Formats: sequence, structure tokens, C-alpha cells
Amino acid sequence: MSMERTITEDSRFPEIRNQGGGNAADASRILIELIELSKQTLREQEVDSESINGVISRSALRILMAALHIRDAATVLHSRNAATIAVGIAQQLGWEGRELHVLEIATLLHDVGKIGIPDNILYKPGKLSPDETDLMSLHEHLAIDVLQALRVDPDLLEIISQSRSHFNGATDGHRRVGFEIHQGARILSVADAYDSLATDQVYRDAKPHDEIMSILVSAAGTQFDGNVIGALQRWIETNEDRLAQLRNGRTGPPALPDDSNTVCSLPSVFTHLYQLESLYDGFFVLDSDKRFVVWSCGAEALLGIKARDLLQETWSSHRLPYADQSGEQELHGDDSPLLQALSTRKAATNTVQMQRHDGKWLKVELQSVPLIDLHGQIQGVVQIFQDQSCLGRGPYAYRELKLRASSDALTSLANRGELETQLMLMVSEYHKRANHSEFSVLFLDIDYFKSINDLHGHAIGDRVLVELARLLENETYSGELIGRYGGEEFVVLCPDTDINHAVQRAERLRGAIGRHVIEGIDLDVTASFGVAEIEKGDSAESIIRRADAAMYQAKRQGRNRVSSLCSSNGDEQSPEDEASGQVDFCLRDSFYACVAKEMIVHKLGGFINEVQAKLVEVAPTRAVLRVGVKGLLPFWGTNPERQPVELEMEFAPVPRMPRAVSSRVCVTVWIRPLGWIRDPVAFQVRAKSVYKIFKEYFAAE
Repeated sequence: MSMERTITEDSRFPEIRNQGGGNAADASRILIELIELSKQTLREQEVDSESINGVISRSALRILMAALHIRDAATVLHSRNAATIAVGIAQQLGWEGRELHVLEIATLLHDVGKIGIPDNILYKPGKLSPDETDLMSLHEHLAIDVLQALRVDPDLLEIISQSRSHFNGATDGHRRVGFEIHQGARILSVADAYDSLATDQVYRDAKPHDEIMSILVSAAGTQFDGNVIGALQRWIETNEDRLAQLRNGRTGPPALPDDSNTVCSLPSVFTHLYQLESLYDGFFVLDSDKRFVVWSCGAEALLGIKARDLLQETWSSHRLPYADQSGEQELHGDDSPLLQALSTRKAATNTVQMQRHDGKWLKVELQSVPLIDLHGQIQGVVQIFQDQSCLGRGPYAYRELKLRASSDALTSLANRGELETQLMLMVSEYHKRANHSEFSVLFLDIDYFKSINDLHGHAIGDRVLVELARLLENETYSGELIGRYGGEEFVVLCPDTDINHAVQRAERLRGAIGRHVIEGIDLDVTASFGVAEIEKGDSAESIIRRADAAMYQAKRQGRNRVSSLCSSNGDEQSPEDEASGQVDFCLRDSFYACVAKEMIVHKLGGFINEVQAKLVEVAPTRAVLRVGVKGLLPFWGTNPERQPVELEMEFAPVPRMPRAVSSRVCVTVWIRPLGWIRDPVAFQVRAKSVYKIFKEYFAAE
């Protein structure tokens, strides 16, 4: 493959000297410098020769790379190497022209935010603590803040902002089904990881190529895109000499545009932004025309308003509504805290409510700071907000907790709760939209999985589940959400997919599973698939039930096949229907209790309190209780609390025998499952456990 010279290779960086890294200007003047840089960039972009394909101005790129070199020359070398690798991967995947420029510049600048990270974190000779990881992760936000002001291409911002997104089914509580990580972000993620692993670090030595590829492949489908890793391998096979040059490369002296003062003052801008990002939940910067110059990542997350919808637009209280502390009166015109700060020329702090994108109101502490230059002219304003409902948990720890809460512990896929939540959201959006954007559900079950556990052991069974999870992730790249529903069952939610295409997708997955070889295990693994498409009037329960019934139909037809059902098929049958009438799904037993009739209520009360039961019906000789909690969908879970059962009981006094000391009551109990259950053994275990506790309360004979 012929390789064009890249922007990275053509860049010429004359030598400059560190002139002190900026002065101790106050916060207002520091942000004014950012606003001035934004205006300068706009003027340069109007001249074609000063813009790189409309992605970024040439002087802005030189300023940023020079400032980064002053901060950390090793990071510049890493960024150049990663950019070369990223371009090589992208060309393998068919990228060309302007798209390549966007990706290359994004990779060159993805670490530019490290200019603002303190030395004790940036150069720590060891693994970062969770709190330090919180702070280090802010470097991406700092990069986004400055690049927004420099008016770069929106795709460049998207690539950088998504480059740390894990490529898996867990949504971390924010990402929705159908969200597709930009392929440029996936490429950047792999290129960044490869060069980082291949480079000596203060806490470890560089790793050889084979070990690096092994690490990347092991994370394919979870952290990285398997297709991108494959493209990397192909590029390296034909560019080994070029890769060796990267490994032996040295970065020259830092870049210097005409205005070296801007380069030397830029670290002060990053440092101040770092303070804003680390101390507050969000902020934004307006210029003198009240146009949005910066809309921080925190503001985007807190208020749900995308930066691309605001940047370079003019602020108004209608575009960004405020209300007083009670939320009873909206603040417009001169009552707006922002306009008050501009009219008084004084910073102020208010407790107000801000309206989110979804219409909900959020209570915040709001700081409004006018940006006044040395000549007394207002150059802009910054508003900084702190969520008053914030629990004080750091972003890293919060993301980790959300990820764990939505992930299956064994496979790292989305867990059942996350699947149910996302499915309900998809159904709700389907019914809200006039055009009814369709989606489909795939329900798959590993064939004869119980025999795998019985013959090979649960360790091998777990390995099969993990291997299947990785394979599903590697084979799906269209915004699907893949989750483990429980045991050997998996669900794939396919947005914007009708039933015909969903069946084709299921057939492809079925074939891939059948061809997959698990290293070191002589085992043929197959799976049966059920497919259903959302239909008018469907609920989350009905569509998942239909997909599940289709999967059982595939099982009945011989396994290792795909079956689909529509609500009009007429032969839809649920596992609940199959189970009805089977004695295995109803435990019935009787015992004699040595208890007076009037004490039955007290005994029942003790049992209800212990197992957190719900009393459904009560009469002098009969009672009905429910134990356990049903989920959003009616399948049984793996924990007893998610295996709800109903206890129906009858109490019949027994005539007292001669010389009997106490009264006796004959208690007859029926225990039936609530919801869908397929495994009679699981039901019997649950029912007998509940029955045992119940008998103990009645001193059963």
C-alpha cells in the first residue's frame, strides 16, 4: 500500500525556550486569553491557507504541540507515534482524504490536556490511586475545553471524547442502546494503547510486539474493537520498518508559531481549567457577544445539553433557563444572574435552579464571573455551577460503581437488570415516535449446557460462557447491546433492525458460534436463537416473551437453529404455558402444627417479617402470601430474592385426642412460582427452602 506523508511528518517545529510558563494573572485575564485565542482562530480559519482542511488552524496546532512539548516531550513523541499508527490502521479500513486528517489531528492532540495535570500525578512512578485516576482523567476534559475554543471540527472533539469509552455492552448508566462509538475513537484507542505498551514507562518496561498484541486481543470486544485490532496487525505486517523507526524515534525541539507568548501562557489556561474541572460540576464561557466559547464536559453531563448544540450560538435565558431557588419563578431578562453580573461588573454567587434538556430542574450553586480586561472592558463571562444534590462521589468511583451495577460479574456483558432497563427505554421511545423506529430482540441459549457442566465441570462451563460473550461482542458492531440474561442465556438488543435483518444477524452469530474453537477443550458448542421484532402494542414483557418463545421453538425443532415469531403467528407459547399443569411447578404438602387456632395470626406475622412476604389474602381458614420480588420482566433470577413464589395455605382444626395437652391444626400448603421458570429443580430448591422456614414457625410435627 502506498503511503502518503502525514501532517505529523511534514510538521516543522523550530526551537523555543521556556519563558516561564505564563505569569500569575488572575482567573479573569487567563480566560480572556482563551477567548482571544478563539477570536484569532476564527480570523485564521477564514483564510484557506491557514486551515488544515477546515479541521483546525495551522497556528493553533503548532501552539498546542509546542506547549505540550514544553510540558512533557515524551508525550509529544507518543502522540506522533500514535498518530502514525492510527493513520495506518484507518487506511487499512478504507479511510481517506479529510477523514484521515481529522483522525490524525485528533490523535496528535488527544493528550494535550496533560499540560494542565500536576507533576505529582503526571510523573508518578507507579499505579495511580482511584482519586489520582479521577484527576488524571480530567486531561481529556481539558483538551475538549481548549479545542472547543479553538473551533476545531466537531468530529475531532467526538473522537477524543469517546476514545476512552469501553467497547462493551455495559452502559455505565449513561450510554444508551444504539450508541455507536465513533470508529475514529476506536482506532485512536487501539493506537494509543499499542504505543503506550511499546514504550518504557516510569513504572514498567516496554513490552514486545507479540505480548502487546496478545493483550489487545484479550480485550477485543470489551475495551477494544476486534476489527481495529485486526487492521493494526495487517498494517504492522507490511510496515515493520516504519514501526521500528517509531520505536527509535526522537522528538525534535518544540514547535513555535509566530506568537511565542501565547505558547508560554497556554499552560496557565490549562491549569485554571484543571481547577474548574476538578472542583466544580460544570461551567461555560461566553465571549463579549455572549456566544458560547466553551461548554464543559461536566455541563454536558449534568444538564444533558450537547456542546455541539451550543458552541458559537448566542446565550439567552430561554436557551438556558434559570429559576429561583424554590423553582417557582423563572428568571428572565435583568433577573438573570448572568446579566446581573455583567451589569454590575461584579462576580456573584446564587443558589438557583437550572433546567435540564429533559425538562427537569436541577438545584445548583451558581457563580457568575464577568471577564474584564486591563482596560476595563468586558470580554466575556464564565458561569460555574455545583450540583446541590451531588453525593460527593468522585467521577471515577461513580463510573466504576455504575459499571459494576450494570455488568455481569463473569462475562462483563450487560447484566439482566441493565437489559431490562434499556429494553423498557427502547419500547417507550418506540411508542412515542410517530415514525415508529423498529428494533428487534435476539434471545439465545447454549445447547445442552447442563451436560457441559456435568461432564467437564463448572470451571469449563464458565469458560464457555466467557468465550461466547467475547465472540458475540466481536461479531456485533452496529450499536447493539449484548447482555447475559442468566445462566447460559444471552440477549441482544438490535436498534433500527427489522425482523428479516435480525434473523440474518442471528444466523451469522449462530454460524460463528458453531465454528468457534475453544482452545484446549474438545467441545462443540452450539446455540439456539429466538427472534422477535417490536410491534404495535408491545410491552417490554411481551417482546422478550415472544423472543424467548421463539427460542424454545428452535429448541423443539432440533436446536442449533434460528426461529422467529410475530404476535400474529398464533403458535406463540411461553415457558409459563409449557410449565402449566406440571407437578414439578407446584409443591404441595401438609403438616400438623401444635398451636392454638388463635395463635395462627401471630405465627404468620413472624414468618412474614422474616422473609419479607406480602399478604395477598387472609380469611379464618385460608391465607395467601407472596415471597420474593418480580423484576421488570417476569423471568426468574438467580438469587432467591428474585425467585418469587406464592404460598396458598389452608388451616383445618384437628379434633383433640384424649389426654392431648395442646390443640393441633392441619396446615396444607401449595407453593407455586410467580413469573416464568423453566428449571423444575430450581423451583423445587426454592420452594422447599421457603416451606422449611414456614414449618419451623408452626412447630410442625
